[in-house]
Amino acid sequence: LGIDTSEARRVSAFGARAGMVSPPSLPPSDPKDEDCEEQFDDHGFALPPKGDSVGDSSREYARWFEPKALRRLGRFELRRKRLADPGEWSTIPKNALKAMLRKGVPTEHRKEVWWSVLDCEARRKREPRSYAEHLQQAQQVVAVKTAEEIERDLQRTFPNHRNFRVASGQAELRNVLSAFAHHSPRVQYCQGLNFIAALLLAVLKEEEMAFWALVCAVETLGVERYYTEGMTLLRADMRALGILLERKCPKVARIFTATGVDLMSVSSEWFITWFAKSLPVSTTLRVWDTLFFEGFKVLFRVAIGVFKLVEPEILRCRSFEDVMEQAKAWPRHMVKHNELLKASFKGVPGLRRMDLLKVRDDALCRVEREDAEQQKRHLECRERLARERAARQAAAAADVKQQPTDASAAPAAPPMGGATLASAAPSQPDGY
Repeated sequence: LGIDTSEARRVSAFGARAGMVSPPSLPPSDPKDEDCEEQFDDHGFALPPKGDSVGDSSREYARWFEPKALRRLGRFELRRKRLADPGEWSTIPKNALKAMLRKGVPTEHRKEVWWSVLDCEARRKREPRSYAEHLQQAQQVVAVKTAEEIERDLQRTFPNHRNFRVASGQAELRNVLSAFAHHSPRVQYCQGLNFIAALLLAVLKEEEMAFWALVCAVETLGVERYYTEGMTLLRADMRALGILLERKCPKVARIFTATGVDLMSVSSEWFITWFAKSLPVSTTLRVWDTLFFEGFKVLFRVAIGVFKLVEPEILRCRSFEDVMEQAKAWPRHMVKHNELLKASFKGVPGLRRMDLLKVRDDALCRVEREDAEQQKRHLECRERLARERAARQAAAAADVKQQPTDASAAPAAPPMGGATLASAAPSQPDGY
């Protein structure tokens, strides 16, 4: 899938005090310490140093966006006071809530809003097992291979986050992923879930909340088959994205076709991590604000939004190598989160859920049909090889029976004992 978990993702800061994501930490009072002391944003991600192009762009954008963020915070808190039940954001009329979430959720309220729109509390109460029970049973039931895969990815998950650099933070992530593996035996663990679980932990701060949010989000988005064997739905969604790209961003689609670029090699990481490993964290949080309410179609909208914003760069590409060399940088430079959201929603008109579902279902049917045909060919190949092996064995047995058995044709017996045909045969190396 091209997921390079060993490479730390640059995370940009969002400097609005109340903005849609965490503001950067204040610099130390002593300016001499500013360059030697690492700084973190409110979610625990290391701020890029001065001189880093992405970090500098992020800080500049945060300063520009701050007045807008403050205005949005005021309107958000006014709306919050009018909630019939504190924290129950899902009681707001659907269209009003959709518009509000597309504007972004202030950092201090994101935990409450995500928990509400994902309906985590009701899901937790319906579940026959508690988080503690899932975690305890995971230690006994989860396959050794799965546990080893989780362990291998812990140190490669957001190494630029202060909690995931230390044993205690890695233990929390291990617990969430292990409990999820027990809760969802069809999935168990798949690379990509580590980044999703880690970002949920960074925002929600508590293991149990992160676990239930992960369970609810996977169910709400309907993307379990992204992470099951064969990744059937992920492959189908890459084909569906290609069809939508031809309709909504045809010049980009033509470049990809001309250079032989498969979207699986460019965008699969975006979908399998819900952009957590690809976009700057401030932008990812804005995407998740609306993703958790509007569903999987947001993945398609944001992917097309990214391609629309980098279209001039893509049109300059002349080869497969040109595209692949730049592809990872495209989402990482999306520090202007508000502009990406505009490009993804206002810039992609007419993308109705029913139309997307049709394209997606058609792509899924093709992928499943191809998989069935491939499995059939594989089975036929195995059966043919088995028949050929049986035929060779039968021929060898027939040859043995046709060997001369009368005394005149048989070789003279050795002086000591009676040699058999097997003992007269050339010796074979051990293991044959």
